[in-house]
Amino acid sequence: MSEILSAAVDLAGRTAGFALMRGEELLLARTRPMRGRDSAGLAPWIAEELKAFGLTVNDVARWSVGSGPGSFTGMRLAAALVAGWTFGKTGVETRCIPTATAYAVRASAAEGEKIGCLFDGRNHELIYFGMIVRDGEPVPTGEEKVLNREQAESFFAAAPAEHLVASSTELPALELLLDKAVLQRVLPVETPDFTALIRAKFRPYDNNLTDLVYIRPAVFTAPQTGA
Repeated sequence: MSEILSAAVDLAGRTAGFALMRGEELLLARTRPMRGRDSAGLAPWIAEELKAFGLTVNDVARWSVGSGPGSFTGMRLAAALVAGWTFGKTGVETRCIPTATAYAVRASAAEGEKIGCLFDGRNHELIYFGMIVRDGEPVPTGEEKVLNREQAESFFAAAPAEHLVASSTELPALELLLDKAVLQRVLPVETPDFTALIRAKFRPYDNNLTDLVYIRPAVFTAPQTGA
């Protein structure tokens, strides 16, 4: 019996991620610059990566979708793609895993230590997503905060986590919101480990692709009409 093919897809931030494993064997882990509103190439890109192994999306039995925190558009698109690929198929399982997991594993935190994953929240705010190492893997603590500069100052003064991590591409925005002492503690993550979304054991495959952590809801502006 062949081992199960598992994949992870993430489009929560400025970098798209795709990882593929056969059992415990890593087949590929790729990232590429891609934002939610410019994501028409996500499906062709994944198809091309799979084709290199003689595979298609129909060969994947387990899908983990990055659930943020991040872009409304990007996360919804990734979830919708996977939902479309797996619709009506038996023996295929899906789930959402926080994108923060791919950053938290880079901290090399010890058992019981907390990891604060920082994201650019736009509008002069940052997102704090708390995780803690349990049974050797980072799991969400449930602590999710949107902070402006003043709020961030008092929040981080209380040292909420032993480790802080952030995408290196988002550091310029975070530098405007964090004190120098806090910034010096932040580990810049060049390449998030999206295989962590596949390896995560803290959440089962529940076929629920709606559990997404939005930075903020999508905003619709009605088109103006002439007088």
